[in-house]
Amino acid sequence: MNLLEIQNLSKEYDGKKVLEDINLYLKKGSTLGLIGPTGCGKTTLLRIIDLIETPSSGKIIFNGLEIPKNKKDQMDIRRKMGMVYQKPIVFKGTVYDNICYGLKIRGENKEEYQDKIKDLLESLGLEGYETRDASTLSGGETQRMALARALITAPELLLLDEPTANLDPQSTEKIEKFLEQLRETGKTTVIIATHNLIQGQHLSDEIAILNKKIFQIGEPEEVFRKPKNRFVAEFVGVKNVKKGISSKVEDNLTVINTGNIKVYATSTLEGDVYLSIRPEEITLSRSEVRTSALNEFNGEIKEIRDSGGILDLKIDVGEVFSIYMTQKSFADMELTIGSNVWLQFKASAVNIFEV
Repeated sequence: MNLLEIQNLSKEYDGKKVLEDINLYLKKGSTLGLIGPTGCGKTTLLRIIDLIETPSSGKIIFNGLEIPKNKKDQMDIRRKMGMVYQKPIVFKGTVYDNICYGLKIRGENKEEYQDKIKDLLESLGLEGYETRDASTLSGGETQRMALARALITAPELLLLDEPTANLDPQSTEKIEKFLEQLRETGKTTVIIATHNLIQGQHLSDEIAILNKKIFQIGEPEEVFRKPKNRFVAEFVGVKNVKKGISSKVEDNLTVINTGNIKVYATSTLEGDVYLSIRPEEITLSRSEVRTSALNEFNGEIKEIRDSGGILDLKIDVGEVFSIYMTQKSFADMELTIGSNVWLQFKASAVNIFEV
């Protein structure tokens, strides 16, 4: 069952759209990575979901019920959510006082939560911090305290806005490890807004690529391997993006003419398209192979970049392709700039998307 549904949501400020036609469906117990560049609308969307801001149009459904427009009627739903900002507010008093803040405003007896507070502090690497003045904490410690403060009330939905931005690697690692453990329990539904592709990929069940509107949503592997448009392809760092005209050859097989070469792909999309091939899907040989790979091109090595043990070769076959190769394989083949080589890749390795 979906915990959260967002339908046709848009937001404008002074006539300028900052979010446009947002549609999201979030299953209970799942984690969504909301990924996009700075200024793409991530924080605004989280604030709307948290009922701090009101959308200009569209609706939000929580646990099967549409959220009412009246702020007073929204309070019961807001109590089922927790939000941690990039720069969380620190209240006066101790770490313990800060964590108990949500319990206090709900009229809960904090004495009944002692074991849970202790467990949260231990899980977040803050054991023994109860009596510490909260204002003396480091940035990483403050962020972990804010997580404990949000989770002590057992929210059904946890919203995280850039939870590790500007933190040191050690603090980032502690928070990511905690979020991984939280995800494994499946008890809390989470949305993580981040510009960090790697973080969003390994902490999420699904990722949504946002830039005012959602360009693609799906499992991380699917989005990274098969972007559906050029913005996603460029944002996730897909290599070998080429533009061409696609024509049908037979069922589920097209040929894309880039103007310089013709590439076969297992696709039904025709007309103006982009294609992309992941560098690791391309094989390299010194001579023509004529294998089951439909695509084979002869060309010349133009550039070699060392990326920490893996070489990134730029090879001109009419179009310039990037391929990855180990230093050992490179040395064994006795390659260098100017070497004549053959590239091969299968039609099924070619991803096609509309212009």
